[in-house]
Amino acid sequence: MEAGSTIVASVFHPFTPQGVTGVVVLEESHLCIHTWPEHGYVAVDFYTCGDCEPELAHEYLSRELGAKYAEVMFVDRGIEGASDSMAVRKHTRSHPGAARRH
Repeated sequence: MEAGSTIVASVFHPFTPQGVTGVVVLEESHLCIHTWPEHGYVAVDFYTCGDCEPELAHEYLSRELGAKYAEVMFVDRGIEGASDSMAVRKHTRSHPGAARRH
């Protein structure tokens, strides 16, 4: 996988007339994808541990899906010694499709 993770298994369910929901089980955790083509919207949750680079998966999916707008949020989970078990580390919005305009 683009992020340097290892795929163990995957399950995808297509909807009629359109859309898909899928789960990819990784040695490093999992990825879930939900699509709403009628709204031009895709949501992806990518949970990892170890040496994975989720930024690369985000770039790959944005490019391959032809995203005109993308948003990514990195959330650190299970923070040792923190009063809250989750903390937003980084949140960015971009327009990856803007560079492809001719």
